[in-house]
Amino acid sequence: MGSRFFRYVRDPHVALWRKLAGVLAVVYFLSPVDAIPDVLPLLGWLDDLGVLSAAAFFMVREVQRHQVVIPGEDARPGVAAPARKTVV
Repeated sequence: MGSRFFRYVRDPHVALWRKLAGVLAVVYFLSPVDAIPDVLPLLGWLDDLGVLSAAAFFMVREVQRHQVVIPGEDARPGVAAPARKTVV
């Protein structure tokens, strides 16, 4: 999955906000400003965990459905190319 992730990050057809989703989740986790303050022992940690897990799920799903676009094929910028059907 590591090499697929780096291909995904380096693909110019993928929107920047999609690439930065994981980074922004980590910034939220480290930030002292939270939706629910960390002073509340369990609830404060659960919102951080929710944001991190949602971003991880989003990134894994995006990398798995990402297809490398072959030059000459039509693809919408910012959207992963759909999986191709193989006709035998």
